[in-house]
Amino acid sequence: MTDVKLKEDERLDELLIDNLRLIQNHNYFCFSLDAVLLANFVNPKKNDLVLDLGTGNGIIPHLIQAKFKVKQVYGIDIQTKLIDMARRSANYNNLEDRLKFREVNLKEAVEYFGTESFDYIVSNPPYLKKDSGRINSENSIAIARHELKCNLEDVIKASSQLVKYGGKVAYVYRTQRLAELLALLADYNLAAKSLRLIYSQEDSNANLFLLEASKGGGVGLEVLPPFIVYNNEGEYTEQIKEIYYPERNG
Repeated sequence: MTDVKLKEDERLDELLIDNLRLIQNHNYFCFSLDAVLLANFVNPKKNDLVLDLGTGNGIIPHLIQAKFKVKQVYGIDIQTKLIDMARRSANYNNLEDRLKFREVNLKEAVEYFGTESFDYIVSNPPYLKKDSGRINSENSIAIARHELKCNLEDVIKASSQLVKYGGKVAYVYRTQRLAELLALLADYNLAAKSLRLIYSQEDSNANLFLLEASKGGGVGLEVLPPFIVYNNEGEYTEQIKEIYYPERNG
């Protein structure tokens, strides 16, 4: 590990894999279980070039690299301070050669990287439309939760432009917008191939989903067994512990 100087309100959080730690700041959007689930859902090849759209503090690239040892993972975000935290985390973890973070607006990402530059693209897009729900007074958190700087179509369009033909894209998103996401995938030549619903508890409605699609892929969607997050006692299920605490489960 490389020494890191934390700034005001910053902390180092353990990621419970490969002894990695991530710089976070409570004034900015901190990662949640959603990101962990997405990083464990994807399946890039070791030589793939991966891109995370809207990377925030870099949690998903860190987890993907740790789990799959891929050649290189890029993360882009529009927020300067989050990219700074992500870069310093990569340096602290001695991963600066494998994790690359860039301050880039995803709407301009194809001009920055070039068309069809990546094998695998992931994203945890803002869940809420601009005019829905209460917007957080902390602007950074609002950008992460609401479609203030980009909307779902922007994410899907950028994914289609940046991923190679035959490459894959994967998202974690709210079930209320599943139909919208599927329609957009079809519009941008991305075929949904794998879907997994996430339930808070076994008897609850699904509130999130994980979805993988391929560019130019044929028809045929596989619906995988569900993720159940909590048991009846309100504790994490063994299913979730296996991915959330990988080093504690063999």
